[in-house]
Amino acid sequence: MCPRPRSIYRLWKAFDRNPNVGGACGEIVAMKGTMWSALLNPLVAAQNFEYKMSNILDKPMESAFGYISVLPGAFSAYRYVALQNDSVGNGPLCSYFKGETLHGGTTDADIFSSNMYLAEDRILCWELVSKRHSAWVLHYVKRAQAVTDVPDQAPELITQRRRWLNGSFFAGIHSIIKFGYIYRSSHPLSRKLLLHVEMIYQAIQLFFSWFAMANYFIAFCILTDAMADSVKWLHVPTMILQYIYVAFLVFCYLLSMGNRPVGNQAGYVMSMSVFAVLTVYMFAAVVYLTANTITNALRDDTPSELATDQTFITIIISLLSTFGIWLVASLLFLEPWHMVTSIVQYLLMAPSFVNVINIYALCNTHDVSWGTKGSDKVKNDLGAARIADGNEVEVAIPTEEVDLNNAYEDACLELVTKPPKVRKVVDPEMRQRDYYATVRTNVVLVWTITNAALAVAILNISGYTVRTVYMAVLLYTVAALALFRLAGAIVYLVRSGSVRD
Repeated sequence: MCPRPRSIYRLWKAFDRNPNVGGACGEIVAMKGTMWSALLNPLVAAQNFEYKMSNILDKPMESAFGYISVLPGAFSAYRYVALQNDSVGNGPLCSYFKGETLHGGTTDADIFSSNMYLAEDRILCWELVSKRHSAWVLHYVKRAQAVTDVPDQAPELITQRRRWLNGSFFAGIHSIIKFGYIYRSSHPLSRKLLLHVEMIYQAIQLFFSWFAMANYFIAFCILTDAMADSVKWLHVPTMILQYIYVAFLVFCYLLSMGNRPVGNQAGYVMSMSVFAVLTVYMFAAVVYLTANTITNALRDDTPSELATDQTFITIIISLLSTFGIWLVASLLFLEPWHMVTSIVQYLLMAPSFVNVINIYALCNTHDVSWGTKGSDKVKNDLGAARIADGNEVEVAIPTEEVDLNNAYEDACLELVTKPPKVRKVVDPEMRQRDYYATVRTNVVLVWTITNAALAVAILNISGYTVRTVYMAVLLYTVAALALFRLAGAIVYLVRSGSVRD
């Protein structure tokens, strides 16, 4: 992590300007290399786009509300007074360092807490905003930037995102369950109302992340089926591709249950490549459906009917709520270059974030290790044996006759002595592993069944009308959430527009 010039000063200035700022963070910028050569790697380019849009839409929106769900530990700062515990030892620092006792799993740690504290910086942010008898807010400083090297290999990316996804998911549930803590704070009524609005938004986002796998598959099937209905010879290829989609979902489950990403890199890379190809086919369906609808309207001299064509309206709203808002927000922040250099790679990687990485994360909720770069390397055991000469190993064995006789007598005594009654004692570490594995299985089972049930209900039980309605509701909701983020980002820009160092 390398802060850019004046970035640390700008972080400090946020605390100097507002005495209620308890924590602040800057923008994390993906390292692009000389002449942006690192963007030739699609993994780096996809992360560059993801980081940039998060720092243009999500962080500014949350900062406008005063509660940023996570201040990145790599480049953030906190007010010392805000971190202090109360007189009985409860407070932000107490909650933050609780995670240190859970790292690696302890015999009395439940799996919810262990995963939740993989995102200990999220817990700290929530504890700061909801601190008793306090009114601390969190602030995002766009002009304070730090450059970081992002994972450039699939195994590193998958293991990193496993920790991020599981930690943020369980920490998000924690903040929603503990939302009543906000009433113990001293925030004014207006701030508490804003925090209610933001928490509703966070809950909706959490709900959509749970069903992301099903919704992406439903969108793929509905769009490709619609194209196949217009181009009859595409029925068979479309059906084959849908079966391939399901087959690779199953393949990802099998990989995630028993293979480390570094141990089967080829399988994960192949899965990502297949989903990228399927995404290209889905976008081809979107382009065809849009062009076909416009062409038919112009041919029939009824362009006004486009305003009432549900398929056309749904596609246009979907495009505007994604590409349109991304472009508008990027232009507002005067940073549009990622829209040129990285958007294609991100779109091709999007199904892998939803499927491959999501499946691996949920299938490994029992793994509460950090998974950062280099942490999965096997270290040499300090007690390893050394070879003396060549391939020979010296072993100490009894050679004296007295030693042999004593060993023989001891063995005979053991044979004639009745062994003591053995008490069956379950190893605490083994019991903990079994507990984690059981919970992991239950979580994966519930997640899979709910997503599969949603996909089956929409694609098989319902008719064409219900499919259309479902897609419309889904895309309108996504559009509303995107507009909500854009509105928050604009508020942030207006507030900080007149502020300069």
